Amino acid sequence: MLNELIDEIKINHAEKLDTGETVQIITIYWNCVGAIEIPDLPKIPDVDVTVNTRKGVKE
Repeated sequence: MLNELIDEIKINHAEKLDTGETVQIITIYWNCVGAIEIPDLPKIPDVDVTVNTRKGVKE
């Protein structure tokens, strides 16, 4: 069923960034819509949570 919705898949060459990470861009072209640009969402910061437990109780 998913194959019916996809018109074309374009895979670019992998590029190595200055940070040492390797990035490869894949573009999916959908029928009747084309390629959709999805923006990067900001990461949710980790919350520092402390758990106070009774003595002898394992976390």
